[in-house]
Amino acid sequence: MKILIIRLSSIGDIVLTQPIAAALRQQYPAAQIDFVTKPAYRTIVEKFGCVDHIMAWDESLKTLKKISHNKYDLCVDLHAKLNTGLIRLFARAQQTAVYNKKHFLRKKIVAHKTSLRISSTLQLYYSALQKLNIPYRESFPRLFLDEEKLSTSSAEFKLAIFPGALHKTKQYPPAKMAELIELFPENWQIYLLGSPAESALALEIASLISKEVINLCGQLSLDELFYQIAEMDFIISNDSGPMHIAAALNKPQLAIFGATDPALGFAPLNPRAIVINKELECKPCSLHGSDACPLGHLECLQSLDNKAIYAKVKKKITAL
Repeated sequence: MKILIIRLSSIGDIVLTQPIAAALRQQYPAAQIDFVTKPAYRTIVEKFGCVDHIMAWDESLKTLKKISHNKYDLCVDLHAKLNTGLIRLFARAQQTAVYNKKHFLRKKIVAHKTSLRISSTLQLYYSALQKLNIPYRESFPRLFLDEEKLSTSSAEFKLAIFPGALHKTKQYPPAKMAELIELFPENWQIYLLGSPAESALALEIASLISKEVINLCGQLSLDELFYQIAEMDFIISNDSGPMHIAAALNKPQLAIFGATDPALGFAPLNPRAIVINKELECKPCSLHGSDACPLGHLECLQSLDNKAIYAKVKKKITAL
């Protein structure tokens, strides 16, 4: 049996598909399971532990022909976009399952026209498997790293901070993040991590604090970032891709939500996570965040109490 899974982007969304691939492996242990995604995200799928081949989606006819040539028995679309519809067409699978992204429910949540919530994006992904009569299994995303590449533990407590997010309304303001960092003990080794696009933000935060930090923002490949996160004792991030990576690596973490909301299904799937989410009448104001607060105050982030956040982090670390 040949199975094709489709999810083209982005970091967090792809991480959350891992339990679906694992469920298909459990259901069809002898199957060939292939996964098509954009080249930038290949390294994520490599760590699923249950996928045989990864195909790089380059939007070319050559790749579509290759997919067609493979003659899949089953195609599971976990993206449900126009271009993934094209991939499904070329896959010519005997059976196809597309997940229900509950687009209209999410629009109603953002418009504050319903009290319903989405427990997690993973449950939405499972809607594709339910169409195949594969039952929902309570699970968390897991990523498997090469043990030989993991660094040995250090006596120092290592804290990683991801200050960035794709949109400004999901990003803890630099001055607030700097204030939070100042509360941490001097003997903690603090790392600033993120993509090249967030390098200026990391430099700004570093300039606002008195203590020394190790700024690796923009200096690591995605693969290197996985191992850097694995080495950390605690992770702090916004609602972002690294938040889901930390969860899938089972790291103790704190996730800060701004304009978006866990009610949309984006909370980290990690029993070791602390989620900071200010309950306001104006939240959520968008599905994925925006460049500026529609009301001009960004109260969802500006009003957060850093001392209370630090107390939660300290309590979690003490309990480890």
